[in-house]
Amino acid sequence: MKLSRSLAAVTAVASAVVLAFVPTAQAASTLVVGGASSVATIVGDCKVAYTAKSGDSFAYASSSSGQGQKDMESGKNDFSYSDSAHLTSQSGTAIPASEIHIPAWVWPIGVQYKDFASGRKIAISAKNLALIFAGKITKWNDPKLQADNNRTISRTIFKTDGAGNAVKDAKGNPIVLNTVKVTQKITLPSQPITVIYRADSSGTTGNLLAAFSKIDPTNWANASATGGTKVFASSDAKAAVLADPIHFQGASGSAGVAQLAAKTPYSITYAETNFATLNNLGLANIINAHGDLVQPDDAAAAAQVASATISDKGIVTLDYVNQAAGVYPFTVVTYALALTNYGDKTKAAAVKNAIEWHAFNCPDTAPNDGFIKIDKTSALGVKISSLIAKLGA
Repeated sequence: MKLSRSLAAVTAVASAVVLAFVPTAQAASTLVVGGASSVATIVGDCKVAYTAKSGDSFAYASSSSGQGQKDMESGKNDFSYSDSAHLTSQSGTAIPASEIHIPAWVWPIGVQYKDFASGRKIAISAKNLALIFAGKITKWNDPKLQADNNRTISRTIFKTDGAGNAVKDAKGNPIVLNTVKVTQKITLPSQPITVIYRADSSGTTGNLLAAFSKIDPTNWANASATGGTKVFASSDAKAAVLADPIHFQGASGSAGVAQLAAKTPYSITYAETNFATLNNLGLANIINAHGDLVQPDDAAAAAQVASATISDKGIVTLDYVNQAAGVYPFTVVTYALALTNYGDKTKAAAVKNAIEWHAFNCPDTAPNDGFIKIDKTSALGVKISSLIAKLGA
C-alpha cells in the first residue's frame, strides 16, 4: 500500500499520539549519538536551538551509516542516524532486539560537479547518470549527455512558501502550480569525467546504487534495491574503478567527496545538496522517468516520498522509476535507529525529544541545508510520531 493508504489507520488515532515532547524539570541529559555523515551539518546548525528548547544536548559523532549501525550493535550510541535500514549486522554482534527504525529525515542526493558551464545547471538523465558511475559514459561530450543538454523539456512547478518549502496538501503531496517548457542548450566539453565516490561504507552510496538497480538493471545487476550501506568500489562498478584509478577516485564522508571534487577538474560526485554550496560545485538537474527536468529540492523530494510504501517497522521503500511528474528519483530517507527499551525513563524521554524535535523543527531552523520540511499532520509525519511513541524505558 502507498503511504496515504497504509497509514490511514495511524492517522485515525493520531490524537492519541504525543506530537511534541515538552521538557520537564528533570536534570538535562547528554546523549551519545552518531552515524551518517549526511546529517552532520544540519544537526550542527540546529544544536543551539535544540539545547535551548529541550535542555538536553549531544555532540554528533559524524562517521557513516555503517558505523552508526555498528555503534547501536555495541550499545555505544543512545541512538544513531543511518541512511539505510539496519537489516544486517555490521560487526557480527546481534542487532538490538528492541531497535526500531524512525524515518526522521528526507533529502535529495545532489549530483555535484566541478563547474564548467559558467554557472548554468547541466542536465543528466537518471539512466545516463547510472552509466557514468558504471564507467560506461566516460567523457562529458558523449552524445547521450549532449542530447540531455540540448533539448526542450517539461518542468513541474510546485507551490512553495516564503522559505522555499513545498506547500503540501492534507496527504503530504506537494501542490503543483503548473508545468512549463524549458529549453536546455549547453555544449559540454571534450574532457574525461572523473568520478569521485565514497570510499567508506555509506548509506548514501547504498541509496544511489539502489536507484541504479531499478533505473539501469543491466549495469547494476548486483545493487540491492533495498539500499543498505555499500562500499562503491566493491559494487558493480568495481571493474571500472580498478581499470582507471585516475578517473575513479575515492574519499571518505560527504565532506570528503565534495572537497575532492572541488579540487578535481571535470569531476562528478554525490552528496547532500548543501555540500555543493559549501564547495562551490555545480548541482545538476536530473531528467526523471516521466521525462521531466527536476531539481534536487524540497518539492521534488517530497513528491517522490509521497508515493512511497512504509512498513510497520518504519522501513520506507521508494519507487525509483516513479512515472509521476516532478519527482526526484535520488531521494533518501534517513532513519533514527532507537530502542523501545532503554531501561532508563530519563534517557528514553530525552531520546524521544531529540528525534522528534530534529525531525519536525530542525529543517525550519536550518532551511538551507537541503532537508525537506515534514508536516506533523502528513501521513509520514503521523507515522514518525507513532514510532517515536514506542520508545520507552
